[in-house]
Amino acid sequence: MVETNLFLALVGIMVCSLILGMGVPSVVCYLLMATLMVKVGRIRVLLGGPPVHFLLWHDVDGHSASALAGYASASIAEAPIMKTSWAAFRFSLVGFTLPYMFVYRPALLLLAPIDGQLTAFAVIHAVLAALFGILALAAGLAGWLSTRLSLLSRGLLFLSAALLLAPITHIGEYRVGLTIDITGAALFLVIAAVNWQVARVRPAEPDELVDELEPTANAAV
Repeated sequence: MVETNLFLALVGIMVCSLILGMGVPSVVCYLLMATLMVKVGRIRVLLGGPPVHFLLWHDVDGHSASALAGYASASIAEAPIMKTSWAAFRFSLVGFTLPYMFVYRPALLLLAPIDGQLTAFAVIHAVLAALFGILALAAGLAGWLSTRLSLLSRGLLFLSAALLLAPITHIGEYRVGLTIDITGAALFLVIAAVNWQVARVRPAEPDELVDELEPTANAAV
């Protein structure tokens, strides 16, 4: 199934890139992955050639997410290794989604899709979808926009991020890509506006800010 499914092929490449990237320099990791993974079977055909951006991005993520960078940072800061590595992994989750957008939305890289042409509208559409999707995912993971987010707001932000970042373009015979992206962006803007209004009416108390910052401080110190 991996040989005929682009998404599964990308997931497999991501996992292998992350594991190799934990202890191997990015250039070496890319050469190994390009040799062992991309040229296997129809994966190369599905990807339309070696996805340099996809491989190198996850190679670098392997360093920042959980491996050598976390150990080095924890040693310098005299912090617990596992807490530091988990914090780095949590901060890197947003970055894991970008390479998939590079593949499914080539307009982000100013590349034309396989079955179409590059247009200014396609570039603007891809940039805005990536921008709102990443903001929604980052806010949902952090639990904070203008003020602390409720569990319901965080869940809706994850839904907004899923609508914007998921490569859904067709449902049956209908083209729904633009509609889904507009829905996700509108959901994010509504939550952001409500959260901003709540922050104006009820400013965060000092103790609340301390409670919000303590997990990050403890993980990095």
